[in-house]
Amino acid sequence: MKRKVTLAVAASVVALMPVMAQAANKLIVKDATGTTDKMVVTDTGYVGIGTNAPAVPLHLKGTNINDTKIISHYTGTTSGGGGNILMFHNNDPATNNGLPQANDRLGNLMFGSYIGSLGVAGAGISAYADGVWTNSSAPTYLSFQTAPAGTTGRADRMRITSVGNVGINTVSPTQKLEVNGGIRINTTATKPTCSLTIRGTMWFTQAATGVADTLEVCAKQANGTYAWMPLF
Repeated sequence: MKRKVTLAVAASVVALMPVMAQAANKLIVKDATGTTDKMVVTDTGYVGIGTNAPAVPLHLKGTNINDTKIISHYTGTTSGGGGNILMFHNNDPATNNGLPQANDRLGNLMFGSYIGSLGVAGAGISAYADGVWTNSSAPTYLSFQTAPAGTTGRADRMRITSVGNVGINTVSPTQKLEVNGGIRINTTATKPTCSLTIRGTMWFTQAATGVADTLEVCAKQANGTYAWMPLF
């Protein structure tokens, strides 16, 4: 019985040898029919899942929504656990001991589509060094980019600096929130009661025809009570 199994396995390997030889130094995994490549490893080490021509070290392609999903699942009890995607950037060891310099990109996520054979990213989230890194200092900022209609080029739309300042339509915010442009407040729900929990909230009320709109802020009065104070 053992001899028969050995012969059967050997026959299977021999049957696959022509396929492997034709693969030009690629490892190929085919579907149950033996006609469709499901995974390949090229002679440069690139892995293609759903494609036999991977363009990057790990290339996923498919027509089913689940074909290109990546799941990182942590099941332990450590509070700091969870799925992780880690991205790192190091310079040449001769430059700043290999640590990032100002505006070096540390990692990015891109979203887009193929236009013909060209991959075009219309949106992205990128992390950059917000200064020179040292062994005890890692200043970093986040950049959020989108491409408007009429162009495929992305532009910086929002930035979170290393000190926590948020800039919308500006890349150098000097306050916790800085907007280069107009801000519209459109509150249509019922205005809440002014209290300690919503202190500092601004509320804009669109009035009926013939009545002026109002802009108010929830603030504490000198006597310790809270009230909506008109700004306009």
